Amino acid sequence: PSGGVRRGQALPQLPTLGRCQHGVLAAERKALHSTMPVQAAQWTEFLSCPICYNEFDENVHKPISLGCSHTVCQSCLSKLHRKACPFDQTAIHTDIDVLPVNFALLQLVGAQVPDRQALKLSNLGEDRHYEVAKKCVEDLALYLKPLSGSKGVASLNQSTLSRPMQRKLVTLVNCQLVEEEGRIRAMRAARSLGERTVTELILQHQNPQQLSANLWAAVRARGCQFLGPAMQEEALKLVLLALEDGSALSRKVLVLFVVQRL
Repeated sequence: PSGGVRRGQALPQLPTLGRCQHGVLAAERKALHSTMPVQAAQWTEFLSCPICYNEFDENVHKPISLGCSHTVCQSCLSKLHRKACPFDQTAIHTDIDVLPVNFALLQLVGAQVPDRQALKLSNLGEDRHYEVAKKCVEDLALYLKPLSGSKGVASLNQSTLSRPMQRKLVTLVNCQLVEEEGRIRAMRAARSLGERTVTELILQHQNPQQLSANLWAAVRARGCQFLGPAMQEEALKLVLLALEDGSALSRKVLVLFVVQRL
């Protein structure tokens, strides 16, 4: 038919993109890729870069924490197309070259922490407070040393800290004290860590009778009623089941566990 392609006849060539159009598409693709957030790693993998997956070291892969509390190696940070966190797109206000190395993390992979790091802050007072706070965080980070085997994914039971304490401490260690947002996050993390410490300390020193009385009081406060000794015995079995592995669970968690199971 008219306008068709006969048998044996070559198909018409489709219009091709010019070099300039190819360049525009490549630039748009590159810009789109640079703005897409990267998926954050598990908190137990805090000793490796979540972008290149290399373990932090003293040479190429030095850990640099951002104000949003995400930590990236120095090599990946220098390759960012935009001055923003690759995970949540939070703007980086401090010059990347000025951001200090996170020695609290670096010491966990065997690196030496210098007595004083060359850092220029706005005044001597802030510099003094920064050094004191930095030293406190580095000392606390040593409690994570048992987790430093196998690229940060060691057995969590080797640590003297409970799993919630470990997670809260990892959050604190990843805070950037040079930036205001990082200092605010550090204060929140420190408060949360302190509250959890007090909770676990109280649980460790409560005798079974007092713990049982507090538990029943909390259950009654939620409007729950256990009809008969059989139901009470079942609730106690659930409490023992939750505590048999030695986990330091809060009263709220225990109550929710019992109520949901019943």
